Amino acid sequence: TCDEFSSAETAAAASSDAMDIDNNTALVEPPVTSYDLHRKLVCNIQGGSDASAQVNVNHLSEGIALSLSGKITKHSEILNRDAVWTRTQRIARLPPVIVVQFGRFYWKATPDSQDHAGVKCKVMKPVAFNGTFDVYEFCNEKIQKVLKKSRDAAAQEEEDRIARKLKGEDEDEKMDISEAAGEEEDDEEAAEMKAAIAMSLQTEEETNEAVGPGLPANFQGQYELFAVVTHKGRDADGGHYMGWVKAEKQNDDAQKIADTDEMNDDWFVFDDDEVSPCKTEDVLKLKGGGDWHMSYLNFYRAKK
Repeated sequence: TCDEFSSAETAAAASSDAMDIDNNTALVEPPVTSYDLHRKLVCNIQGGSDASAQVNVNHLSEGIALSLSGKITKHSEILNRDAVWTRTQRIARLPPVIVVQFGRFYWKATPDSQDHAGVKCKVMKPVAFNGTFDVYEFCNEKIQKVLKKSRDAAAQEEEDRIARKLKGEDEDEKMDISEAAGEEEDDEEAAEMKAAIAMSLQTEEETNEAVGPGLPANFQGQYELFAVVTHKGRDADGGHYMGWVKAEKQNDDAQKIADTDEMNDDWFVFDDDEVSPCKTEDVLKLKGGGDWHMSYLNFYRAKK
């Protein structure tokens, strides 16, 4: 949207640059919608796509929100000149895997230096992240409507489960009764049931396709962290990179991390040719803030 048409007063003031209008009519530059292909999301740490923005980013979601909005200069058809616009980006199609890059490296101008060449810098600031990444707020309205249906259905199912538990109903006994009743159904009713299930599955597949390809059924917009690439060092041209990967098989006795809802699952850290076991709590400490390894790339997969 064009910032210079945010009010009737601004539009009227710009009329001399554009066209004659009635005093009671405000010029409006219609919003421009376009689609771009992105391979990753960026967690902006220093200041977003707008260099003048001053936002204290402490969490992954704050940095992503910052990178998806900002100011740009582009041509205005009504003003017939360049104007300042507000750019707001939203996800229109979800992938099965999302890569998030932390904007830790940047180019710093050095106007007072002799060569004025500038230097490469690294942002050491800590930026926390979780084992689960919810993309709902970063999606467009169309995707949000589909995700909301799945979320509402899951919430209702959880409420029903809690209600049954409070009433002291035995779910196993209820399941046995349901199976016995199913055996007594005639062939016609069974056929109708199969047709209804087939129609439901077809609708479900169409819904998933509308959100994005390769996503699990009833996807709610939540992704789980399964890999991390970290960088250690203060030099943008040097340092050491390591990989952290979530174990494919997890122990059934995994416990939650203290004071959180995060499960302390098994991970492996790859330091060149050395591989060592670690835990989720070790991975979540890779937020930066010191000379230890800090996350540079986070890999999330659709949560089933």
